Amino acid sequence: MSLSARKASPSLPAMGASPEKRIYFGIDTLVLILVLLYLLIPLGTAFAFGISNGKSIDLSSYQQIFSDGDFYQTLLFSLGLSLATTFLTIIVVTPTAYWVQTRLPQARPIMDILALVPFAMPAIVMALGLVQVYGTPNTLISILSFGLVPLLSNPPFNVINTPPLLVCAYLIISLPFVYRPIDNSLRAINTQTLTEAAYSLGCGWWKTFFAIILPNILPGVISAALLTFSTAMGEFTLASLFSITTFPIYLNVTGQSDPHKAASLTIVSFTLTLICVLAMLLLVRRRSGGTKDSASLDIVATK
Repeated sequence: MSLSARKASPSLPAMGASPEKRIYFGIDTLVLILVLLYLLIPLGTAFAFGISNGKSIDLSSYQQIFSDGDFYQTLLFSLGLSLATTFLTIIVVTPTAYWVQTRLPQARPIMDILALVPFAMPAIVMALGLVQVYGTPNTLISILSFGLVPLLSNPPFNVINTPPLLVCAYLIISLPFVYRPIDNSLRAINTQTLTEAAYSLGCGWWKTFFAIILPNILPGVISAALLTFSTAMGEFTLASLFSITTFPIYLNVTGQSDPHKAASLTIVSFTLTLICVLAMLLLVRRRSGGTKDSASLDIVATK
């Protein structure tokens, strides 16, 4: 008698998403819709108010904006300040975070605390402190700064209420948004192992940083740059206390005299900032097309 052995075929999973996945998908979609509504409703309201004169649609506010020389002057000035702040912050914080990660890990808690200090310090306190330090002679400050503060407080420098001092203030308030993404990226790629491997192949510190580490932490650097640019572009308090007319100051002054023009300016500002951010993303992605290779291949390529 022949016996035919039959193996029980495993039951196939049911087609379609499970009820749990459907619930999660529904919650995610709902949260996304709520976030979009939270962002788009104020913009839509501002746009509708800007083109309405109470009776009909009126685009004269946009004509006034694009024919106003102060609009272009303050916009370009704020763009320059934001780009300078972004560039300076990235080149200062990124090598510092890498150096602390590899050479002085004991200082990491101190860096974490310093990165949180700007959150606890109101912008008005920082502005008044900088004005007091650079505007009023003080022997103790001169000694502690090794004479740097008096040098910068008098001609030919005299940085008080100037764009360079404003950029430095922007750097300070942007520190939490810069340090945390870069530090998280450094921790995620096992920096110490990559550095030791690069050293064993003859790479120096700077070559290791630029050729190995920086391409692998580029997403974190991009996030930090975008957050810094957005923060500096919309900052109002520091520029106001330094008596420097930036685009947010121009927007505030316009809103006091012409609310319809101010609403239209809000839409223009949002659109221009979004274009700048997208342009930065596209530029960096195009230049970093090969950064998805493994770290070992990068190390070999530096030889």
